[in-house]
This record gives sequence, C-alpha cells and structure tokens, in this order.
Amino acid sequence: MAGLPLSSRSYPRSDRTRAAGLAALALAVVGLASCGGQEFASGPTETVPSASSSTVAARTVKGLGRILVASSGVSLYLLTSDPPDGSNCTGPCSIVWPPLEAKGRLKAGPGVNPALLSSFERSDGIRQVLYAKHALYTYQDDTSPGMVTGQGVETYGGIWWVVAPSGKPVTDGAPPT
Repeated sequence: MAGLPLSSRSYPRSDRTRAAGLAALALAVVGLASCGGQEFASGPTETVPSASSSTVAARTVKGLGRILVASSGVSLYLLTSDPPDGSNCTGPCSIVWPPLEAKGRLKAGPGVNPALLSSFERSDGIRQVLYAKHALYTYQDDTSPGMVTGQGVETYGGIWWVVAPSGKPVTDGAPPT
C-alpha cells in the first residue's frame, strides 16, 4: 500500500469509525474555541456568570448624562419588571444580563450616594447589589466602558434602562444604533 494516495488506502472498519469520531471531536473543539469566550446556557445546573464588583461609581455618557457604572467602568442597568429589593432575572436572563455581584463591603464611588447602596441574596445564592432598591445588572454586549447597548431593550418581561445617581432609570436619550 505504500505509495498509494491516502484516499485509496483500505482501513479496517474500527479504524475508520475511530478516525471519524476523532475528526468530529476536533471540529467540536475548534467550534467551541471560536466562540470567543461567550458563556452559553447549558441547562439548569449551569453557573450563572456575574459581574463582580463592590464599587458603584458614576460617569457621564454622551446623550444620557451621568449614569451608574461598575468598578470596571461598564454601565449598570435596572429591569423595570423587577420587584423592589429583588430580581426577576434568572436562568437565561442572568446570562445575557449578569447581576452585579456584591463581594465584600459595598463602596460608593464618586457621584454615588452610599445610603442608596445595599444588597440581597438571589435564589441562585449570589449576593446582588441594589441601588435605591433596584437590582443592578451589566449587559453582555457592553464590552467596554461607556457602552450602553442595552439601553431601552425590551425583553425578559420589562425594559432595561441605565440608572442615574438619583436611583431613577434614565429613560431619555436614544439607545445607540
């Protein structure tokens, strides 16, 4: 068989099956690697990603004014359908809109009223930051400071708005296109 092109070689059935299985595995690994680190829902036992921070600050965003941001600088949102001091965003919602996780002592950065900061324990065990009784979230598509791509998005039973230092939703200003 030496000298024959690879495609004309004859292999036992078990070797062909093994080769096909390895090829499928390789394709699956390449496919997962190309996902860019995104987290996907895999069922009820998955771990919910969270934005980890204990500091909430304020920053000015063009067209919206002063809004709350996490210590990383990413925008913080509230969901209009959330109850006071709680969250309706669980399961797939919390993948797209990670809760701002309270780690250690909460800190009010510049422009933030420390009296409005608190936290609560979610049903998934994460301690989530509240501001003026609103649960705070980041948005998976806001990948750098100043982005507000979740502004005005209507999904998961409510509307997502960035939050002003007063604790009120910022509903004016057009969301970016």
